[in-house]
Amino acid sequence: MNHSPESVAATDPMQSSASLHKLHLCVLLASLPFGMLIFGLPLIAREMGASALATGGLLAIYALIVVVVQPIVGYGLDRFGRRPFLIVGLLGYALSNAIFVLVSGVGSLFIAQLAQGVGSGLLWLAVLAIVSDLAPDDCRGREYGRVEEMAFRGTLIGSLVGFALLYLLSRDAFAGMLTLISGWRVLFLGFAAATLLAAAIAWRGIPESLERRGQRSDDHPEAAPSVPKDQPVAMAEKWHLPGQLRILLGIVVLTAIATGILSPILIKHLSDTVSANLFIIALAFLPAAIAGSVLPSRLGGLSDRFGRRPPLIVALLVSGLAALAVPLVQSLWPLALLWVFEAAAFAAATPAEEALVVDMADGERQGTAMGYYTAAAGLGGVIGPLMGGWLYDRFAALGAFGISALLMVLGAALVLLFVREPSHASARVVSAE
Repeated sequence: MNHSPESVAATDPMQSSASLHKLHLCVLLASLPFGMLIFGLPLIAREMGASALATGGLLAIYALIVVVVQPIVGYGLDRFGRRPFLIVGLLGYALSNAIFVLVSGVGSLFIAQLAQGVGSGLLWLAVLAIVSDLAPDDCRGREYGRVEEMAFRGTLIGSLVGFALLYLLSRDAFAGMLTLISGWRVLFLGFAAATLLAAAIAWRGIPESLERRGQRSDDHPEAAPSVPKDQPVAMAEKWHLPGQLRILLGIVVLTAIATGILSPILIKHLSDTVSANLFIIALAFLPAAIAGSVLPSRLGGLSDRFGRRPPLIVALLVSGLAALAVPLVQSLWPLALLWVFEAAAFAAATPAEEALVVDMADGERQGTAMGYYTAAAGLGGVIGPLMGGWLYDRFAALGAFGISALLMVLGAALVLLFVREPSHASARVVSAE
């Protein structure tokens, strides 16, 4: 097998470990703006005169771009390699953050969200594919957990810095020094610089990993491509997915809808019924955010030892309970405790789900499979918020949160009844025991 200079280093196990550590740093730096985009973008849009419909459109356009881009990117990852998509994705994030610095109206917010969607569609699939290439089979869940952990940590750090700045802006002593929009620009200038740094780290320190996966397929025939190496996979076959994987993707859409139902109504409901103070609500989410920033790498390894399905089932049941509790509990602090349990459950489940997708995919189709997986989650992210707003207006809080809980429980039942782990994955669990 011929190796390019960029891919030779990835065949060394020590270099693989070093590449994963640099990838974690890139993920942390790229994730810094996420908290401010979730909580702050609606405030900035309102400050610029956006209607509720336009604000919803800002969230929807990002999800729609991700859904459209990722299946195509998944195929490209298998054909052209991982590294180009990683670097271009980071540059797309940097461009988006730079546009947020220069925003002058609602139209520029849409342009920034468009760039963010393209960057996301490129970046996160490349990250997942690189982990699948470099992580040993018996540590794949743990390594996916580390990626989730770094994303949570970046989000937490960016949110703490952002909310601290916004809090200072709300104090009388700072009146007239900075407006909300100018504070936003300062934040995103820093985020843009951090993402450019991540792109430089990826360019200099993360080699191509696709050929490393090819070598591991030689060493582990049970995970090897289903066609000989000298016979390229036909285009139609490349887009074809195994039946079990199609079932799993259907469940992913269902549960992503359940999660998406809550996104436009959770903060609104809490501010209307529990506390109007956004900072108090943010403090209630803080313990769960901390849990999400330290637990995934520790709990992600559970699926390597005990299988992928149990963490998924537990997380969906806990999430259903948490959704149902929100309209019934009139205090933030019992909910904060429940959110910590939910964060812990998903710290184990999300890496397990990502690893299961790779387990089910043929060796030559891992990027394609991950593209479909993230697109399925994105599709649920488009449908869910629209359903959530309609259900909340039509049936009030209990109806919306109850439907979300029902879909979560249904997803757990479908995983239990219809999802089966591949034979080579089952063998890995038996050997671990």
